[in-house]
Amino acid sequence: MVLLRSLRWFFLLFTFGQLNEQYVRATWPLLNCSAIKLLGLFPDSVNTSERSELVIHSSAMFKAAVILSQQYNITIDEQFIGWEAVQTDGKAINAVSSTCHAISTSNIVGIVGPVLSRESPIIASFGERVGIPVISFGATDPDLSDRNAYPVFYRTVPSDYAAASAIVQLFIRFNWTSCTIIYQSDAYGSGGLKVLTQAFIDNDVIVATT
Repeated sequence: MVLLRSLRWFFLLFTFGQLNEQYVRATWPLLNCSAIKLLGLFPDSVNTSERSELVIHSSAMFKAAVILSQQYNITIDEQFIGWEAVQTDGKAINAVSSTCHAISTSNIVGIVGPVLSRESPIIASFGERVGIPVISFGATDPDLSDRNAYPVFYRTVPSDYAAASAIVQLFIRFNWTSCTIIYQSDAYGSGGLKVLTQAFIDNDVIVATT
């Protein structure tokens, strides 16, 4: 009986705790909350109403990071960090155009994105030219690891070298000696093909066809 009563009290405390959490949960920061901003580049098309899960999740994390920076009093020149987000349609030219417009109209101090490897080289080069760091959360092209070519580019995901190494270890584990590589015809696919082919050659695995 005592145990049952304790469980009831625990359930009530947990329920009120959850309700209280809902009321104190922070809302997304406003676009005009600060003159100093991070620019987020996301790949969804501006001509569609559907948003992919990737964009929904990544943009939510982007805004959540801004909220956390404000809650922990992280400032630049004694100002909180704001945000601005644009959609690039997954095209490098759109990414550059949107970035140029944002930088010309706002005080952008950093770029988060783009997610795609085909967009990243030109944005990384642009960031170097204007002195703004670029941090991608999805670009895996190994060439982007070249610090001489892309000194202001960073990423939160490993390059294709890590995936290639894991695949080679799988071949070694099962004594597979040849393969056919199927890849998508863009910067992401060709970059992965180059790294994986070299990894196979270094470990005496025959690439029959691609």
